[in-house]
Amino acid sequence: MKETQIKICSYDVLPNGKIKPSALQKYFQEIALEDISDHGGSYQNMRSNSMVFVLTKLRIDFYKDILASDVLTLKTFPYKVEGVTFFRAFELWKGETLVCNADSRWVLINYNTRTILRPTELPYPIPQNQPSVQPNEMPRRIAQTEIAHTVSRKVLLTETDENQHLNNCCYSDYLLDHAPMDVCQAPLKAMCIIFEREALLHDEIELRYQTIVDGFIATAWNKTKENRCFQAIFTLDFS
Repeated sequence: MKETQIKICSYDVLPNGKIKPSALQKYFQEIALEDISDHGGSYQNMRSNSMVFVLTKLRIDFYKDILASDVLTLKTFPYKVEGVTFFRAFELWKGETLVCNADSRWVLINYNTRTILRPTELPYPIPQNQPSVQPNEMPRRIAQTEIAHTVSRKVLLTETDENQHLNNCCYSDYLLDHAPMDVCQAPLKAMCIIFEREALLHDEIELRYQTIVDGFIATAWNKTKENRCFQAIFTLDFS
């Protein structure tokens, strides 16, 4: 378990003053990297072994508004390894109040071949700790039954990362940028993204939306590679 203090910056929030999911994802990504780096698994060390972690699933639940200038305690818990999957939870606390928690799934891959590696091949220990609050259930899959509208965009240079692909933190930005409803008037209660295949610079991504009673479902189709990039479900607070 690793813990740190963060202060939400003005550039971390939407026009309504509430946190962007992508900003949270960046804080999550950073503390996860710091956690494994404490045990020798820095990005540089892992790349020297041609290894990298990639995110396969993420669920975030919001319980209180997270606003600019909030000072919060961020915790991460690598709590289980099952098959080839690493489980990691995150919690955000404001004093004694849990404002947000998240659950994630990761796999270790060979950076050069993009093939999945066995957890036993990781040469660095990842001590396991159970989260203080049990994360909500992660869906196995997200079923989209219809498409209400679509929009396409290309992966830009500033959206890519050191792994040479669209950074996972940008996925929620894509979805909110083209959401079929005003996400500032109906803030997020929960989101779940299932990551399937990477997208590279200049790939054209078609976002396919379905409106549901309490939010929307979306699928991202990579028109360049002709495969599905990710699926997502966003639940909004219409009260």
